[in-house]
Amino acid sequence: MAGPLGSRGLVAAWNSGQISSIMPRPEPHSDSSPDPRTVHLLLWDGVELLDFAGPAQVLQVAGAGRAFALSTLSPDGGPVISQGFLRVVPHGSLDDPSWAAPDLLVIPGGETGVAAADARVMGWLPGAVAGAGHVLSVCTGALLLARAGVLAGRQVTTWAGAVQELQELEPRATVRPDLRWVTDGRITTAAGVTSGIDAALHLVETWLGEGEAERVTAYMEHHRVRRPDEGPE
Repeated sequence: MAGPLGSRGLVAAWNSGQISSIMPRPEPHSDSSPDPRTVHLLLWDGVELLDFAGPAQVLQVAGAGRAFALSTLSPDGGPVISQGFLRVVPHGSLDDPSWAAPDLLVIPGGETGVAAADARVMGWLPGAVAGAGHVLSVCTGALLLARAGVLAGRQVTTWAGAVQELQELEPRATVRPDLRWVTDGRITTAAGVTSGIDAALHLVETWLGEGEAERVTAYMEHHRVRRPDEGPE
């Protein structure tokens, strides 16, 4: 089905119920349902593609596409290049006050040295974290959170190749390289790249229930890691 339909057709089929025989669809939201949770994803030149696209796919699919409202932000609102080939046009810039206080702020990894050297990013990040309902970092995105001074006293994780750097940047944090993701208060940190998918599924389960997380997992045909102390198959 995926081949003939393509990605747009598959999503349309999912939302219309055409593939309900393959897996159960979530019940549509009623008029009394709460507004979708707002999600802001930070992008910059050199951001890791799957670090933001993986969690974004999970959240966009959840609740038949109505549980979360996703927006992407770059330092100046202009296009960024991810992975050296993909041009992404974000929804807005960091200095636009209309993008303040999302329910979930996603900080991906990648070439974090570029983001760390950008005064616009680092000047914005501490306040953005403080104003967000929850924060998810993926891979080396935790390094940006450490530089912003928001990981002190927390259990955290990151990509295996950045564990030592994270501990040096924030010695007051407890770095857990043995965990695929860690939720400590309002901040969830995920390990390398694909772990962001599992961490996002964990958040979906926390907010929308296990059944919805399982439906998203089935739609994505993902071999989900359900416990943070387990590794991928």
